[in-house]
Amino acid sequence: MQCTVLGSGTAIPVDGRFPAGYLLTAGTTRLLVDCGPGTLRRLAQTGVGVEAIDAVLLTHYHPDHCAELTALLFALRSPRYAGRRPLRLIGAPGLQRLVAKLTEVWPWLSPRDYELRIEEIPPGPFHVGDLTAVALPIRHTAQSLGYRFAKGGRSVAFSGDADTCDELVELARGVDLFVCEASTPDGQKLEGHLTPALAAQHAARADARHLLLTHFYPECEGHDLAAAARQHFVHRVTLATDLLQVEVGG
Repeated sequence: MQCTVLGSGTAIPVDGRFPAGYLLTAGTTRLLVDCGPGTLRRLAQTGVGVEAIDAVLLTHYHPDHCAELTALLFALRSPRYAGRRPLRLIGAPGLQRLVAKLTEVWPWLSPRDYELRIEEIPPGPFHVGDLTAVALPIRHTAQSLGYRFAKGGRSVAFSGDADTCDELVELARGVDLFVCEASTPDGQKLEGHLTPALAAQHAARADARHLLLTHFYPECEGHDLAAAARQHFVHRVTLATDLLQVEVGG
């Protein structure tokens, strides 16, 4: 498995960091986890076309995590993608309403010459492509989900936006890679978000093997976020940058 960071930033514009988005590749399966503004441009920079995406999984419905869904659905109406395999769009209850409202404003988002499968899922296990997966409720919004994926003995977990909660520990239990938000430096915590130390404490409790910190607000500039995390987590710590590629278990 390989995880590519498509966006390591937030809703606040920062040069070089797009909002949240990740490409997960496992065998023949390619997933997008979150789809913030700029995701499609970053995806193009990886050389992966939108025709190759099997599913989009949204952690929650804040615009910096899902606004590019509009551009994706509009792009897929192009004749060049006609007859592509069905696209699965997965998220918590409320997803159907989100797509319906977007399509009400922009009727041109309705699928043409391909099938869009909108799946509102509860917490629990499911399958997507070659991967077994589980969704867990995460403390951020009423509709926030974290995702864990596994294939061939390798595993990766995505926190989405998160505040302190035991579900994060359960989500990341023993994973090879934990992609966890750390929005602001320690001492500047925001409601509904983590800092590097808090993310590291959850990763340590989960006995994760590699912590990838992401979702950085501008306040993070000039701070040694990795050093703050390493005070609480003895394994590998990496700071996300856009287009960073990480081998899961590598």
